[in-house]
Amino acid sequence: MKKSVAITLGVVIVGAGSWVGATWYTGKRIEEDAQRHLAQANEKLAKITPLFGLRIDQLKYERGLFSTQARYGVSLVKNDKGLDDLPAGMIEFDANIEHGPFPKSALSRGAIAPKLAFIHTEIAKTDNIKPVFELTKDVSPLMGDAIVSYSGNATSSAAIAPVVITHEGTALDFSGMRMEGTFDRATQAVTAHGVMDKLLVDGSKSHDPVKMTIAGLTMDVDSRMGKFGISMGNSDLKIKRVDVLRPTDDMKVGLDNFSYGVKLSEDDKAINVQAAYQTGDLTVNDVVLGNGQAVIKLARLDGQAVKQLSDTYNQLMRQYMLGASDEGLKDEQFDVLLDNAGKLLAGNPSFSIDPLSWKTAKGESKLTFTLDLANPANAKDLTPQEIAVQAIKKIDASLVISKPMVQDLMVQYAMKKEGLTAEKAAADADESIRQMAGMAEMMNVGKNDGDNIVGKFTFADGMGDLNGQKIPAEELFSGLLGATGMDAMDDDDELSGIGMDPDAEPAAAAPVAGVMQDFNLEDVASMLDDMGYTVTRSDGTDGPVLVLNPGTTGATDLRLEFLCNDFTEKCLDLVATATYATKKPMTLKAINAWNQEYRWSRAYLDDKNQAVLQMDMNAEGGLGKDNMQILLNTFISIAEDFGAAAKAPAK
Repeated sequence: MKKSVAITLGVVIVGAGSWVGATWYTGKRIEEDAQRHLAQANEKLAKITPLFGLRIDQLKYERGLFSTQARYGVSLVKNDKGLDDLPAGMIEFDANIEHGPFPKSALSRGAIAPKLAFIHTEIAKTDNIKPVFELTKDVSPLMGDAIVSYSGNATSSAAIAPVVITHEGTALDFSGMRMEGTFDRATQAVTAHGVMDKLLVDGSKSHDPVKMTIAGLTMDVDSRMGKFGISMGNSDLKIKRVDVLRPTDDMKVGLDNFSYGVKLSEDDKAINVQAAYQTGDLTVNDVVLGNGQAVIKLARLDGQAVKQLSDTYNQLMRQYMLGASDEGLKDEQFDVLLDNAGKLLAGNPSFSIDPLSWKTAKGESKLTFTLDLANPANAKDLTPQEIAVQAIKKIDASLVISKPMVQDLMVQYAMKKEGLTAEKAAADADESIRQMAGMAEMMNVGKNDGDNIVGKFTFADGMGDLNGQKIPAEELFSGLLGATGMDAMDDDDELSGIGMDPDAEPAAAAPVAGVMQDFNLEDVASMLDDMGYTVTRSDGTDGPVLVLNPGTTGATDLRLEFLCNDFTEKCLDLVATATYATKKPMTLKAINAWNQEYRWSRAYLDDKNQAVLQMDMNAEGGLGKDNMQILLNTFISIAEDFGAAAKAPAK
């Protein structure tokens, strides 16, 4: 044998021996790592599934020189604290593990660098899931491949099998789903991309006919572990088209290009979160209603505080689900929650909606809102109202309603659902828009600005501003805190009951300036006098009655009836009534048309065939005197319109 041939043969033998040795070593390492990873996985599953004990068991592990055949089972394990009606049985997975350094399936996919393993996994066909295999035409419902490097990094792909089935009049056509992803062990970074072409549910022949199609669904994830122990990155869901058809309701809905995305980012101190929703055109019964979007942001969230709050919350939830009752630990956790809530506020976090909008060919309506928070100093020594004033650093809100957009939507609805002509629908919509705009002006919730109704609210330094009207913090928060008496509560109040008669009635909450806790006869009469109405007082069956001069309302009788409680003598309800005795009674058709259009009041014919208009008012929980004045003005205005309608000739 020539020397060169001997050397070559020796190199081949040594290389082959090294490859076989490396393959044997790799297989041994995989087996050792598999046991450790399995134990770690079950430990994590026990923490996140305390009620039903999700567990993975290794059922078979047969290691060969070049590959290993393994089977794993996933099951729900009952425990004393868990649910009683857990499904029995086990879902089994077969895994074919090709050992590195050069697994043949990895090489066939272009991975020529040394790899730890190529793993093919799929659901095994066992007796308890045979019906699922029948749906997928004997194809494994779920299968996946992964190429794992020696560093622990991996690239993977997976597939959910298509399903076509008809059952009891409902057909399902699922195209299946394909997924690809990567994992980087050092940074715990994950990327994933999933695609579903179609999901069709056709129940048009069922007892509740409906047909729904979802087409072109994609999901994407790109995340890594952040410095605070929380995953950072982006996740997105997009759907090309959604169609829903309900023949019995004569409803057909279509939605184009729906998307939802979440972004989490961080800097040295804080975490920022953004969630965005967006839709293409929404079509109902072939009428395009427009498209919308919403962007919600949380900014400047203290990273350490968020992590601690998340961990404590998860621990509390696990204890709650298991019925644990360690009071000492709960007190400690409560202190941790309070401490980290303070740290969270100390970072001056911000919440914003910018924008929430809906757009049509006729215009766009949009809401923007920003709330900046701060950490109140010495919060334990403050009343709830003082805490609210100090915690809310700034509010900036703006609402723009496009009158042409709203009018266009009203017209299309009236034409499609009520069968009105275009001219009639346009006239009704125009009248409704005028009333809406007038009501907004009257209640100071918006100002007319050309084609828009614009409302603005700001709050800073203890002062609010609603469309130019200044609102002190005390008045602003009185509706929320004053009605419950919380604004008067402090530490002394918590101890004031010690040593007192336990049967004694609690002290009533202090009255709030400008707020009516019930309807007072003198206050209401004074308001009517300011409005220029002469009133006559009388007694009714449930309380006093104020009879008004009908003025320009056209009514033959106009009155306010107080409904009072016999025991407390408080009048929490007030009914405004206008009665119209016309030469020709108002038709029921006209009454019904009125009730459909005007929601602030109700109309009916009484026993004498007279048209009656009523509006209820309630003061339970407190009613601002300014709002009461607005309600009275509103009823008088509506009564004038109703008087004109009552005298109009029947159509």
